[in-house]
Amino acid sequence: GDNHAWYSYGAVSAAKAALEAHTRQLALELAPLGITVNAIRAGVTDTPALRKIPGHEKMIESAKARNPHGRLTTPQDVARALVALASPGTQWITGNVIGVDGGEEIAG
Repeated sequence: GDNHAWYSYGAVSAAKAALEAHTRQLALELAPLGITVNAIRAGVTDTPALRKIPGHEKMIESAKARNPHGRLTTPQDVARALVALASPGTQWITGNVIGVDGGEEIAG
């Protein structure tokens, strides 16, 4: 929703774009305090929220077809990335939108 337009996804797209901008702003403002701020851009994940979006079936099909792994992102994929970002040694990673999608975004 941040880089691609989907029918019936306008409100979510706007929220995601705003969140990305806010992530950068917070990273800038909180860096002097030693606080890092990043956002996760998960790939299409089959969740109850996704299933409420009209046309979600097409989103799922398209994501599976694009993803080099041939599958959707899972909540466990996202959780593992969050744990990694919370690990010691990541204090120099800030102000980023980090894709957790198995290559879905780069594959077109």
